[in-house]
Amino acid sequence: MGREAYRSLYGDLTKLKDDSVLKDPAAGSDDDDELFQLLLAVSDWVDNFCNRHFYPRWDTLVLDGNGFKRLAVPDLLSVASLTEDAKGDRSFDANWADGDYRLVPYNSSPAKPWGTPYNAIEASGRRTVFKEGDGNLRVEGVWGYRAFYEGSGAAVTGGPVTPDAAAFAVDDGSQLAVGQTVALGSEMLLVTGISGNQVTVSRGLNGSTAAGHAEYSSLGVLRWPAALERAALIQTARIWTRAADFEPFYVDADVDTDVRLLLEAYRKSPT
Repeated sequence: MGREAYRSLYGDLTKLKDDSVLKDPAAGSDDDDELFQLLLAVSDWVDNFCNRHFYPRWDTLVLDGNGFKRLAVPDLLSVASLTEDAKGDRSFDANWADGDYRLVPYNSSPAKPWGTPYNAIEASGRRTVFKEGDGNLRVEGVWGYRAFYEGSGAAVTGGPVTPDAAAFAVDDGSQLAVGQTVALGSEMLLVTGISGNQVTVSRGLNGSTAAGHAEYSSLGVLRWPAALERAALIQTARIWTRAADFEPFYVDADVDTDVRLLLEAYRKSPT
């Protein structure tokens, strides 16, 4: 089984196999492919359970104008462009300038470790309202719950990274872990393998664009809310240990109580 990589994982194999979670029943790396895919599946489940996604995703959404000053939006981190279909022909020919809107709540700070996402866009300056219409607004930006990066302690070495490189060298591979989402500039990459100081990655993750990166570029690691990551790791470990090779034991019929408690604060009402 390979390591498919179409989105971020809420955790990494090092944390998953730690004594406080899985206690590494695989006793090595033989089952790492399966554990990787299970953590990926659980990360999808977490998003579905909470009715939102927590990883930053570049995307373009078409929204309905409501005729009011403030427009509710899904979890939003930043806006690259906002355009309006002024003619009603889906041409999206009217560009909103940066001063034409503000993101609210104003103090969300989604790039901080304590940050939360923006949930609305507010008309400002020369714009007073969002013109009412079906699918008449297009917003390109980064969507998700939070985008907090910490320095990994690793940097590119051995020459620049080309846009199509599936692997590259870093000065200290021990600073990274399989399953982490890392950033080089505005590109997100998923670490799918580490061999010494050679790192294998999936490029252009979460809708970002694969690009070239200079030697000595530092890698940032995307960090998750602690309760969210812990819930994903616990759920993955419990599903793994419920396999036929292990002794059966009692579990909740639905979601394990402690996992539910960890995620409850992040659960969003369906819209």
